[in-house]
Amino acid sequence: MIPKGLLIAILIGLSAGLALGLYLEKTYNGQAIKFVDGPSITIATEKSDYALGEPIKIEIINTGTVDVFFANSDPSLRVRALDGTEFYSISSDGAILAPKEKFAITWSQQKNDDSKVLEGRYVIESTAHNSNAKVHDSVTIDILR
Repeated sequence: MIPKGLLIAILIGLSAGLALGLYLEKTYNGQAIKFVDGPSITIATEKSDYALGEPIKIEIINTGTVDVFFANSDPSLRVRALDGTEFYSISSDGAILAPKEKFAITWSQQKNDDSKVLEGRYVIESTAHNSNAKVHDSVTIDILR
């Protein structure tokens, strides 16, 4: 039979571990930037949860070892719903990012038609090119009330 004191200590330890794990999972955005050989881009935001109306700073970083550029045919940055409905896009026609260079934009949570987005989950994505390949990255954010 396990002593009562030991059982209480184990339950308190498990509860504290669970609470700390939930807290850290909620506060850590998990966006580690990894640099690779060849063409690559990474989209980074400051956090994954935003209040409705809060400006969202988005960075597109060239995490590869070669220059990448944004083509006229694809938006440089696109914000869409999970079902694919596009709400916002911008183009940086012909802009070139050297390795480790970044391009930053602040999205004010407005759609292309200047109306505000509603709370929900959105995907921010970007597509860039180099002479041999097309590279893509995306990040998911939540906009909360």
